[in-house]
Amino acid sequence: MAQISTGTFGFPRIGPKREIKAALEAYWSGKLSQPELLSISAEVQAADWQLQASAGITRIGIDGTLYDQVLDTTLALGLAPVRFANFSGLELYFAMARGASGVGALDMSKFFDTNYHYLVPELEGDFSCKSPNFTPLLEKVTRAQALLGKSRAIPMLIGPVTFVLLSKRDLALPEAVSRLLPAYGQLLRQLQQLGCPEVQLHEPSLATDAGAAAREVYESTYTQLAAVGCPIDLVTYYDDLGEAYPWAVNLPVAAVSLDFCGVPGSAAGNATLDLIRAHGFPASKRLGAGLIDGRSVWADDLAAAAAVLGELSTAHGITSISMQPSTTLQHLPYSTAGEAGHLPAELLPKLAFAVQKLQALADLATPGKVQPAGPEAARVWGQPPDGAAAAKAGSLPGVDAALLARSESYEVRRPKQPDFHAFPTSTIGSFPQTAEVRRLRTLLRSGKLSRPEYERLVDQQVAFAVGVQEAAGLDVLVHGEPERTDMVEYFGVQLGGLAFTLQGWVQSYGSRYVRPPIITGDVSFTQPMTVREFTVAQQLTAKPVKGMLTGPVTILNWSFPRKDISRAAQAAQLGLALRREVDALQGAGCKIIQVDEPALREGLPLKQQRWAGYLGWAVDAFRLSTAVAAPGVQVVTHLCYSDFQDIMPAVDAMDADVLTIENSRSGDAMVSALAASGYAKDLGPGVYDVHSPQVPDVDWLVEKIQGFVDSGVLKGRPQHIWVNPDCGLKTRRWEEVIPSLRNMVAAAAIMRGRLAGNAAAGAAAAPAAAAAPANATGVETKIVPKAAGCAAGGCCH
Repeated sequence: MAQISTGTFGFPRIGPKREIKAALEAYWSGKLSQPELLSISAEVQAADWQLQASAGITRIGIDGTLYDQVLDTTLALGLAPVRFANFSGLELYFAMARGASGVGALDMSKFFDTNYHYLVPELEGDFSCKSPNFTPLLEKVTRAQALLGKSRAIPMLIGPVTFVLLSKRDLALPEAVSRLLPAYGQLLRQLQQLGCPEVQLHEPSLATDAGAAAREVYESTYTQLAAVGCPIDLVTYYDDLGEAYPWAVNLPVAAVSLDFCGVPGSAAGNATLDLIRAHGFPASKRLGAGLIDGRSVWADDLAAAAAVLGELSTAHGITSISMQPSTTLQHLPYSTAGEAGHLPAELLPKLAFAVQKLQALADLATPGKVQPAGPEAARVWGQPPDGAAAAKAGSLPGVDAALLARSESYEVRRPKQPDFHAFPTSTIGSFPQTAEVRRLRTLLRSGKLSRPEYERLVDQQVAFAVGVQEAAGLDVLVHGEPERTDMVEYFGVQLGGLAFTLQGWVQSYGSRYVRPPIITGDVSFTQPMTVREFTVAQQLTAKPVKGMLTGPVTILNWSFPRKDISRAAQAAQLGLALRREVDALQGAGCKIIQVDEPALREGLPLKQQRWAGYLGWAVDAFRLSTAVAAPGVQVVTHLCYSDFQDIMPAVDAMDADVLTIENSRSGDAMVSALAASGYAKDLGPGVYDVHSPQVPDVDWLVEKIQGFVDSGVLKGRPQHIWVNPDCGLKTRRWEEVIPSLRNMVAAAAIMRGRLAGNAAAGAAAAPAAAAAPANATGVETKIVPKAAGCAAGGCCH
């Protein structure tokens, strides 16, 4: 019988009442001092650790960050890029995260297949860890030890191989990793001197194809780190280890933590459990058994999990087991405690957020607390199979294939759609969510404002946004989305089959948190969701106004899905519901409809062998929602904050008329990939970073657009190259938005002048646009220096 203990390796870092968000934003606005910020952060961390200790957790991962754990690791290793040489301390930390005047932030990307965004390390040229700084980490560990005792406080860090695989780099993987190892070895020795019983090194890349292909690198790396003598818990998650399992579990570490919940099950049972059955597990190591689902808000089937635990503890030669979540709990809301009286009474007992997952761990590890299910439960335990995840790609369950195709091809339908001059201008969707906008929603929710009065005041905000765009000279307008809190929540609350929390916040990046909906039943269309606001905006202008929707795959991937049916089936339901909304918009006279899918890439399975299945039903779900559009209606989509180069055929197969992409901080990599692939539909690469408060100047924007032309994308078709920001503008202030849009329009005018061989005429248009009065806004603005690259951000529609 194996010895049973419990452990964690990550917890929500935001505080039960979003204390970290409030503190960060107060600090950035000058209302909070650095010591006050750090004090609040320390208090939140201590409360989280104590909560886990009170639940009886044996080993507690020492989590907590002001912004991002990968950024923390980058700074700890002394790997700040040289452009930040004039910054230090917290000023350096936040400059790397958010950018500063004239200095672009680190790039940002999705963390594996989650909606969490990490800041991408830049391992410049012939880099080395010359000046590592472990003081913040060591100080945090010391605080945790004082609270918990040394035996329970377990430091956690991104492992060296995963860190390199997440980075931009010039060196080959083996060489890049080898240059990190002296610093990692130094840190392990210092942690050992503090009395740490072990250290967690997180290597989720082991569950990817790239990790499986890096066997020699992993073996060399961990042989060198093991020589330090500090026990290592090798933590993996988000998927099973697949082909890497036989050698990965034999790396020279003290424990290996495995995800038993990350992959939909199959008829043969859970993939990780099957690997243990096939290959065994080393008796000399502790198994971290991730049986509590760290990515689902649904309460776990503890009887089935107990059956698996019973098999693991009595078979396969395993001598020590740590019961754990399958992943870090940072992907879950804090607690269901704040939802009583809000969520339906029959739903609440079926849910478990991070705090409740701790209790589930404790219950599962307590002898006799949970009665195991029968042996068959262990045999087939896992999630339902993902539709189309087997051999056949594509096909949505129960959907007629005839519903997936536009009535005419792009080449035939595009001339029937709205057309413009070269380098037409637009935005991605949202405009600033001001204090007044948020106040109106609060008054509506509290009953202090009637629905008709609320709509009247929202319409004033729409008119304001339209006036700003008219004054800036944009070609295609948006209504600005003042009625929307979040691009998924807004639709979810109006669709049947979804539930929303009051306090179910989850960190997307930095201080940006979201409240993902919970899909509780079959999704259905109930009434038009966007037609009223579109109509209001279109009546205010002769220019076309875009209808703005969030796509089915993004709604699914940014929600907590059901576990009783496949994701493909849920995507089909969402696609059918949104199809009716697209039809309602075109029935109201909308000629340009944007259906955003920023989360398309993040749902991609970590192993390429499962890509075809996912992309098949994901692309079909998008087409199901948009194929109802008449040939003369232009369908736009938006992709952001992921690398799409390796799924270009799927992007093309979406069959959108216009593709807009995040681009400003990624060195035009996606533009180059689109050019190389021969992408032939309209394209709108983002020209400036919406997540930085800096306003880009005209000259910089001109050169950015010129770069698109030079890439060869859409050669000879400049009227199909759109000029737009990277993403929505909801997180910005009007004082930043107005001059940025003026400069963008001016830059497009200069490019049209260049195209016509009349640069002087184009140049003359630039100062006129940049100097245009605020008009309806009444806001005075000042154009400040550009900031190349991106500050941190998620999709801000």
